[in-house]
Amino acid sequence: MSAPPRRTTPRPAAPVVVLGEIRTCLLPHSLTLDPLGTVELLATVPGATVVRRERPCPLAFSPRHATGVDCHLGWGASASTTARVVGTVASTAILTGGRIAQLSSHTTVARAQQKKRMPWAHYIARVGVTELIGELPDSEAANKELAAGHFAPRGATTLDIGSICARQLDHLRAAPQLDRHPPLRAPTTRLRWSAVVGGITGPAVSLRVEDEEFRTLRVTVKEASDLPAALRFCEDVAVHDWLLTVIDARVRAAETFDDGRQVAVLAPVLEHLAHLWMPGAQVPTAMRAPWRDLQTVAGLSKQWTARVEQIQRRIDVATYYAVRGANTPGR
Repeated sequence: MSAPPRRTTPRPAAPVVVLGEIRTCLLPHSLTLDPLGTVELLATVPGATVVRRERPCPLAFSPRHATGVDCHLGWGASASTTARVVGTVASTAILTGGRIAQLSSHTTVARAQQKKRMPWAHYIARVGVTELIGELPDSEAANKELAAGHFAPRGATTLDIGSICARQLDHLRAAPQLDRHPPLRAPTTRLRWSAVVGGITGPAVSLRVEDEEFRTLRVTVKEASDLPAALRFCEDVAVHDWLLTVIDARVRAAETFDDGRQVAVLAPVLEHLAHLWMPGAQVPTAMRAPWRDLQTVAGLSKQWTARVEQIQRRIDVATYYAVRGANTPGR
């Protein structure tokens, strides 16, 4: 069994803030991808290795893909204030259970050690790092302002990690080995996140549901060395939020049909997705406590369990009526 990937970035100078977006969807394929098919799908960089693990649930990561950027980075408190960033956004495709596809894009924003733009070779050597060029406050408040700007509306010349993430996901879903016949209809969700250093006692998280398909997640960690763990935490939250979004949507859709049709709408959730609910099982130890805190506040597992039981009862009732109807005299 292969170990999960260690996606670390060079330790940047202050401010230390990581900005990212994760898009999650059902893989457009009729079958669950086996290990060989998974490696074939995720082998996006020639010569690089697809990292997989099989326990407790199949999980695979593609090699990182770097996208160069040279643009402005908006600040949260003052819309007129922008800072120039140059560097790369790192994108990784992730496959969970051979069914759930994710595209995770992020960049670590670091203060440049020089006041002028360097040749591209300087930035390409640090995949997933962008450097701030210019005179900026050196404080935790500045870090939080940079994170807040990530959640503000995008401008035409402002860093837009979401667009990079969407483009990479479209490329993944267009892979020729996928047959475009998934076992059920499911939305694509977006989770935009930031992580800053500044926690006193340990990691802290705040998740917000913005609309039916868009969420924001803010993470504060104690040390810069915790940032890679925060990235993996956000990816795991995105998977489980997507599962909840799908099961809620299927239950609502089933309510518009009669008992017989409800089985066809609801059963694929139990068959293809129910076994993938494992919040926190695939995150580093340092971020498992925040997962437990999030579970306590939001009750995610309670909601999931209630929905699964609801689906099972509806299928049982529909089956009962179908059997009773078949055994009714004269029918």
